[in-house]
Amino acid sequence: MTGEDRLLEVEVRCPVGEELPSGDCRPGRLLMKLRIAGELPSYVHPDNLIELACEDCRYRLRKAGYQVRRVLHRYDMSGQLVETLTDGEVIKR
Repeated sequence: MTGEDRLLEVEVRCPVGEELPSGDCRPGRLLMKLRIAGELPSYVHPDNLIELACEDCRYRLRKAGYQVRRVLHRYDMSGQLVETLTDGEVIKR
């Protein structure tokens, strides 16, 4: 890495935050961190996705009465949420 290169760190979080009694919102659980050398890409090929299972969302849906086995959040390579899947059904963002 040269002096001009920089290392960017992108936090990938569950897109569903938690509302606190004070009315503030706590961000969703940290699922992973991406370390990207240089700049964020201006274009990311749509087929390159990162899928992360989210136990928090699975728990919330089950508590609400939905029988789901798995909740997957799909992110592109720059850490942006693309979509969320539950047992094959797409929830658009």
